[in-house]
Order: sequence, then C-alpha cells, then structure tokens
Amino acid sequence: MRIPLRTRISAGPAVLAFLVAFAPLCRSQKVELVRDIALAESDYRDANEAWLKNDPGLAGDLFKGDPEDVRRRIHKAAALRDDAMAKQQTYLQLVIERLQDTRRRLTQASQGAIPTAAFKKDLESQQSRVLDEQERVEGLLRDLPEGDEYLLVRRALNEDRSNLVALQNDVAVRIRFLESTGKAQEAIQAAAPADSLAQKFDDLLKIWDEESAGAVRQRSKWADLYKAMETSLDQKEPAKKGSPNKGGGANTPKGGKEEDENPNAPVVPLAVVKASAPLVIRAGMAGTWTYRSQLGAWTGYGEPEAVTLELDRKGGEWIGVYTARLPGRSGVRGVRLALAGAPQSEGSVRLRWKSQTPAAEGEMEIRLSGDGRLLVERALSDDSYIPRGMEVLLRQ
Repeated sequence: MRIPLRTRISAGPAVLAFLVAFAPLCRSQKVELVRDIALAESDYRDANEAWLKNDPGLAGDLFKGDPEDVRRRIHKAAALRDDAMAKQQTYLQLVIERLQDTRRRLTQASQGAIPTAAFKKDLESQQSRVLDEQERVEGLLRDLPEGDEYLLVRRALNEDRSNLVALQNDVAVRIRFLESTGKAQEAIQAAAPADSLAQKFDDLLKIWDEESAGAVRQRSKWADLYKAMETSLDQKEPAKKGSPNKGGGANTPKGGKEEDENPNAPVVPLAVVKASAPLVIRAGMAGTWTYRSQLGAWTGYGEPEAVTLELDRKGGEWIGVYTARLPGRSGVRGVRLALAGAPQSEGSVRLRWKSQTPAAEGEMEIRLSGDGRLLVERALSDDSYIPRGMEVLLRQ
C-alpha cells in the first residue's frame, strides 16, 4: 500500500471501523510513503522559471559591467540553474521509479493482481457464520413463548435478526464484486500478455532513462559554462580592431598581419562570445525567428529538430505562425500553430494558439530579451500531442 506524502487522512468513526475490520486482509501489505510526482514537477518548473527570469541580460553584460558585480550575478545564475537541474533530475527519477513499480505490478500476477480467490474464500466463511447465527436467532424467536413479559426479548431478537440479514446481504454483494473483478483481471491478462506489456514498459522506460541521462549531462555543461564565464572576467578584454588605413589596422604590426591570439587564453563558449559581442537589435518582435542548436536553448522532452516563428503586428494585435518538429514521449511530431493575441508590454506578449491537426488550443508566452534573443514558452496545452516547453529563437 503506497500513500503519497501530500495525502491528508481524516478518518471518522465509520472509516476507522472499516480499517479495523479489514486490517487482517492487509497484514501482508507494506505501507510505504512515496513522493508525489506532481509536486516534484511543480518544484522543477518553478525553479526553471526563477532561473529564466533572474538575469536574462547576464551574457550581454559580461564585459561591460563592474567585474565584481558581474561575478556576483554569475554565482547567483549558476546556483539557480543548478537548483533547477537538480530538481529536474529528482522529478525524472520519480517518474522512472513509478514506471518501474507499475511495470512490476502489472507484469507479475502476484504483485499486480488482486487476490480475489483468497478474499472470496474468507468472505464465504464469514457468510457461512452469519447464516448460522441468523438461523440460531430465528430458532430462538420460534421457541419464544407468547406473552407480554417476553416483548423486550422478542424485540431484541428481531433487531439482531435484521442486522444479521443486512450483514449477510453486504457480504453477498462483496462476493459478487470479487467474482466480477477476478473475471476482469483474467480478461486483461488474456488480452495483453505479460511479455508484450513488459516490452511496452521497457520502451517507455528507455525514453525516460535517456531524458534523465541528458539532464545529468546538461547539469555538468551548465556548471562548465558559468565557470568559463567567471574565468573570462579574469582575462583582459580582447583589443578591438581599429579602423583600416593605409598603414593597416590599429592593432596590425608592421608586417601587415594581425598578432596571433594568446594560445594560453581560456576557451570561452561560443554562446558567451556571441552574447558578449555588440548586437544590432531590430526594433520589436516582428519578423521571422528560427531555432539554432546551442547549450541551454530549450527545455522539454528533448531538443527541437526545427522551429520557425513568423510574427507580425496588425493594429493592436499580434498574429503569427509557429511551425516546429518537437520531440515527445512517443517520438518527434510536426506542429503547426496559428497565433493571435494582444501585447502585454513592449517586449512581452502572451498569445493564444490553435492547431488544426490535432484540434487543440493553448497559450504561448513570448519575451524579447535584452540581447536580442526571443524566448518562446509553450505554457499551456489541452492536448498532450503538443508538449509544453521552451525554446530560444534567433532572428533569421
């Protein structure tokens, strides 16, 4: 018997009586407290949202702000990201454990099936005892002499007889329920052989195991990224090239060739270099945006194969088309969503989306960061075919 941690037990007298009555049947059951998957997922989503909203302009300010202040911001962002990744690993591990437990219960009859035969045998013996007691009470009623002096005794025996009849009926109903449950279990086992069901669970577990392994790798890479960002603060900012002239660039030696880069300089990730370089940002979010694979540019079941977002503003409303190939639990699926909604602020909008195939609706939040990237989050979806998640898009 597994009891979620968030379950609150409020037992009145009737409930307690039921538990006491059926305690002998549960002696072989192991009471176990398990963490709630929904709470673990909520913790992960909240932690990831806190990281996303914490400091989106950090990479752009890497070589611009005060080094100590930037270092403090790096430490905070690294801590938030590591917390989110740790909670993601916890959530994924709980899902895997739940699937493993379900697989064991459904593919092993001794673990997954209700022992209807044993319960039915116990109820039949109880029914036999109740019938014997009912027959004894009815015999006492028949043998009881007539007369007012026996009125109270007769009333008590009649009440006992009514209670025994009601109890016998309840036992009979439970016996019939166990019979129907046993037949249903036999039908399920015949329709889905254990080997076939086990294979389906194995395939599903493989997907979640890969997701968990990917989360472990991502956590390490995120730590390396923030470490590289901090290390880059200790290095001198690369000299900027001067305007070309007849004698060569400002940093060009007499030989006409630029000096070689320092081979001992730390390797800064490409994402940091791009983000720290001067950016020319076109006004607004209108235009065509695409996904390009890079570290930390997505959340969800897996990295998108392709994403294209076309946005346009007509009057006071944003409209657009979101086309993508997104991984899900059952593989990669094509998605095409029509978007519409009113702007919330200069760089943020929450749009309603509609899908024709399959017919579904949901919400998408789009935010333009200070470094010119577009953060697209599929926040709500009423169809599991179109998964929730987030991508970072770049202007095409």
